[in-house]
Amino acid sequence: MMTKPSEMSAQNQILVLYPLMIPGWITPVIHAQNPHGGISKAIYDDKALGLKCFIDPWTSPMLIGDHVNILVNDRLIPEAGRTIGAGQEDSRVETNIPKGVLRDDINLITYQVTRLGGAPETSLPLRVLYHSLRPGEPAPAGLRLQLPADVIASGVNAARAAQGVLTGFDYVNRRAHDRIELSVGVAQVVRNVTPGEAAPGSPVVTQTLLTDTFQRAGNNPQMPFSFEVIDQLYNRSGRSSVTYLNVDLADKPVPEPLDLVAPTVFEAEELSGTQLNFEKDFYSAKFATVHVAYPGSAAGQTVKVYWLGRRTSYGSEVKTISHAGETLTFEIPRLEVVDTIGSRAEISYTVRLPQTTVDIPSRDRDITITRQRHHLKEPTLSADRLNIRAYYPTLDGNYSVRLRVYGRAIRSSAEIPITQALHTNIPVPQSWLTENRGEPVMFNYTIRKTGTGEPMIFSWCLRVTL
Repeated sequence: MMTKPSEMSAQNQILVLYPLMIPGWITPVIHAQNPHGGISKAIYDDKALGLKCFIDPWTSPMLIGDHVNILVNDRLIPEAGRTIGAGQEDSRVETNIPKGVLRDDINLITYQVTRLGGAPETSLPLRVLYHSLRPGEPAPAGLRLQLPADVIASGVNAARAAQGVLTGFDYVNRRAHDRIELSVGVAQVVRNVTPGEAAPGSPVVTQTLLTDTFQRAGNNPQMPFSFEVIDQLYNRSGRSSVTYLNVDLADKPVPEPLDLVAPTVFEAEELSGTQLNFEKDFYSAKFATVHVAYPGSAAGQTVKVYWLGRRTSYGSEVKTISHAGETLTFEIPRLEVVDTIGSRAEISYTVRLPQTTVDIPSRDRDITITRQRHHLKEPTLSADRLNIRAYYPTLDGNYSVRLRVYGRAIRSSAEIPITQALHTNIPVPQSWLTENRGEPVMFNYTIRKTGTGEPMIFSWCLRVTL
């Protein structure tokens, strides 16, 4: 900052007003507009009164009644103004620029001195750099550490470390001259952001980690990886979320990388495993059989299967892989399939590696369940819950209808001859309601063409809590 003259001229002489002074500012800083220095959030946003500034006396002594105003970007800040009082004639003027005044990037700060009966005189400008947002703000949501999928799945051994692990640092409010500090256990890797890497639309900043980094970190089955960013004004982002990896540079076989291929449905025998013929391959089945086998399976991995049907999703129990290459078998309840007749289902699974909490999703298996002769939509329950309405299209002959509830137990009504077009109202026994009060249940119905050996036709399911 410019130096001040040792003495000022008499009151009626034009003043030379040197820039104000800011304790704790950062200098030098790098910017195309060549600011004199920079303002960190620590000395501005984090202070109750804002940015503290000092102005050296413009005469020696100053006169009681001399007044100084602060201007930021040519905007007068009245609350920062000060008037010289008795006993202050030889003291520096202390003032504060309130929070919320500085704008992001370059700010021009000046002050004006007005002596009693005189015109305002303006100081030389002070050009400062200010960042309204920290890098990665808000943390940790604004920072994301990117690591290769095979490293997340299988960790880092000696061969993978020698190959190099490309690490990405994705964070908001990226600026030139940011300092990225990556922690790999006790090892630290520092990376400065270049102007080209901070340009709009630039790809994520990356750094390749080689063997020396992992040797400094040491072997650890739960090696923590995280990073933070410090901009050139020393504003710290806070740390990213931590990713834990298995790092073991001992000479061990490289685990086969995970390849979570789509599961298979045993009963879906048509169209290369994408169509389940309900009447031919499932009519009497108690459940659908899902097989899960994938490259990279290993002991201790846990698997859960999901059946996403017409309106609901079913999640299976969790099973644990006992040895590499094992095929796990899961049973999807029959009603989940019945509730998807004539529609589509999406079957997938997730894998969780030992000592982790992340569920890795597989690819999907999409199947179609063939329709029956008539489409029967889900029944409806009356407001008083005493009647169920079963729906059907125009029928070609004599049919009967039967209602079932699946709750604490499976209950079935008697077969009721269909005598009315399009729907039949079926009373719900009070015993069913009492038995399942407060419980989630499923209702569905079947129709059968009387006097024939034709298959029963199943409706979709109504899911309610009684």
